[in-house]
Amino acid sequence: MVIIMLLYIIRHGETYGNINGDGFAETDLTPNGMRQIAFLGKRFKDTEIDKIYTSPLKRAIKTANAIKSFHEATPLVVDFSLLEKGTDPDYSGLPDEEILKISPFAKIGERKALGKENDEKAYLRAKEFIERIKAENDFNSTVVVVAHGTFNSYLVLAALDFPLKENFNFSHLNTGVTLVNYLEENGVLKTKLKYLNDTKHLD
Repeated sequence: MVIIMLLYIIRHGETYGNINGDGFAETDLTPNGMRQIAFLGKRFKDTEIDKIYTSPLKRAIKTANAIKSFHEATPLVVDFSLLEKGTDPDYSGLPDEEILKISPFAKIGERKALGKENDEKAYLRAKEFIERIKAENDFNSTVVVVAHGTFNSYLVLAALDFPLKENFNFSHLNTGVTLVNYLEENGVLKTKLKYLNDTKHLD
């Protein structure tokens, strides 16, 4: 068995929007959310990580930076393809200067808003992102992606090459970790879901 890529898909920490029932707004992490991301960072402290990708929304950047803080040499890429589905169609995330206040060495990708987006477009966005990171990362890479509860479901579907189904949704708790393994066994490429929505770091 040969590891081609280990892909961690992670939801951000708890926000005030999560508590108030407005999970799509640009709201900050709660004190509990800050506690969650501190434990998340420690969970990945001894994991070799080649690249971290994050949504440009504040809650995701702060969560990704909690992991990055233990991996100074690991690139953190702010990727606008990871915006949450349901984000204001004209909003493209934090301004660059605000991003760099949170994570001074972040690499900021091409800025773009989502526009109006249905399920099919969100799924296509996830598939395009997954194919792109598979192409741009080296063999035997470990990649971390920090995004959002709804969009992470599309990412998992795309990562596993599952079709989009109506009213289908994976559960993603705050700082829940999903691991997808891309492997080669006896010359055959395989994709395996190692675990879904794991929060053992909060126990």
